[in-house]
Amino acid sequence: MRTCHVALVLGIGLLLGVAGPARAHEVPARVAVQVIARAEAQRLRLAVRVPLESVRDLEIPLLRGTYLDIARLTPQLGEAATIWIAGYLELYEGERRLPSPAIASTRIVLPSDRSFESFDLAVANATAAPLANDVELPWRQAMLDVVLDYPITSPESRFSMRPLLAHLGVSTTTVMRWVAPDGSVRAYEYTGNPGLVRLDPGVLQAAWQFVSLGFAHILGGLDHLLFLLCLVLPFRRLRPLVAVVTAFTAAHSLTLVASALGMAPTAAWFPPLIEFLIAASIVLMALENIVGPRLEKRWLVAFGFGLVHGFGFSFALGESLQFAGRHLLASLLAFNVGVELGQLLAIALAVPVLAWVLRRLPSERAAIIVASALVAHEAWHWMTERLGVLRAYHVRWPAVDVALLSSLLRTLMLLLIAAAVLWGVAALVARLVKSPSQPAGWTLALVVGTVLAAAAPLQGQGSEMRSTLKGVFTDAQAARGKDIYVGSCRECHTPASHTGVVFKNSWGGKLLSDLLAYMQERMPKNNPGSLTMEEYADVTAYILSLNGLPSGDDALPSDAAAARRIRIETTGR
Repeated sequence: MRTCHVALVLGIGLLLGVAGPARAHEVPARVAVQVIARAEAQRLRLAVRVPLESVRDLEIPLLRGTYLDIARLTPQLGEAATIWIAGYLELYEGERRLPSPAIASTRIVLPSDRSFESFDLAVANATAAPLANDVELPWRQAMLDVVLDYPITSPESRFSMRPLLAHLGVSTTTVMRWVAPDGSVRAYEYTGNPGLVRLDPGVLQAAWQFVSLGFAHILGGLDHLLFLLCLVLPFRRLRPLVAVVTAFTAAHSLTLVASALGMAPTAAWFPPLIEFLIAASIVLMALENIVGPRLEKRWLVAFGFGLVHGFGFSFALGESLQFAGRHLLASLLAFNVGVELGQLLAIALAVPVLAWVLRRLPSERAAIIVASALVAHEAWHWMTERLGVLRAYHVRWPAVDVALLSSLLRTLMLLLIAAAVLWGVAALVARLVKSPSQPAGWTLALVVGTVLAAAAPLQGQGSEMRSTLKGVFTDAQAARGKDIYVGSCRECHTPASHTGVVFKNSWGGKLLSDLLAYMQERMPKNNPGSLTMEEYADVTAYILSLNGLPSGDDALPSDAAAARRIRIETTGR
């Protein structure tokens, strides 16, 4: 009898659980957030879209155990938006923090809704009537739109935002867009909490931000600091030390600027290769200190490895340049200044301390060997770990075509510019160490002339390339790509992360083959490379269509050689 009672209670409990609300749930693994903002007459209006499942501690009423009861949920959305969204956004007008916002509207929307393609559409959709309660919407697929109004004094003010929405998921990626008073749109994409984001920074604000970023990067990068340690460890005289530091600075500044201007390889294997080479440079410098350094040639070694470290610096800079506003060049130079200041501080502290310690040891040479061996041991582990990461990437040999020739010529230009910089550094080193300078004036003239000659053939390359503005995919291909995207990619990526300004800033001017290779190596996020090349081409066609690019009569090619003949262009739309 007792068993029957227990079974009856369990059965009733299960029925109530199926028909009742979904209570507090786990933190979602990946959350995609969209934010779009614009300053109007007396208010700054912010539209935010988050997955409903990221709003926790909320009793979610269900129909038939799965589908959202929109009518019963809607009255709870205002409080949920205040607690989970408005409370984690700090907005500033100038240096003044704006007061808490008014919740202008909340609304449940379908995951397929594309109203966040523009500010007006996003606000209009979020303030529309609620969805009908007969819409069968699984609650884990529902999205929550919120419109927030902040009181301001003038739409022409400079605004800043400190978004703190990382708490919504284990990994939270946000696509944020700011619509300026002149109608231009600035887009940002970041993971986690990015700190204070100046939506339209002044040149001094941008410069200070990037000086700080460069300074923090060099002092927070243990691999760069250990390389500097090995580089300067044997020196006891100032002038040779200045020569070495100058060579390293000139080299990494060159590749940092070149990478920021798009001259670095875009393949996914390139960053792991650079990270491996940085670790290898530490090992080699430490070993040279052990076997006996050739100090008169160390500036050459510093220049060569400086080229590698410059690419490493650029990886830290790449995602941050989106916060530079209209001051890209000033921010780039400021970041480099920050790196140099951090580097000089590290050297200024390390050299006197090392000299003081080594003078008090019985054998200076033995101390250098021991210190270098410890550094080499640590760097060796980094090198082997990074080699393992690098080997996981599949490197494809490029097809010999016009696009490859153009890429080789750009690489040649970079190498020749590096040779010109090396010539200048050699002349400076010769003055510092008071030895004859090897390069002569005619050598520099030859380098400059070769650079100009190499640049000339590039002027005519564009005419042999196809443009995405000319219709490089078919409507049927884009439709197939949409089906694949919805089935395999939408869980981790939202259309806003690869449309509009975000897409233009990331891929405008690059080759279609770069986009195909990127997608194959990164998508789907939970199983990269699992689609066929034809499916990747179809998804790419869908993404091009999302960006308003025209379709044509020919399907988008899936082979890399043909894709290298297509340049991604979004201007003129």
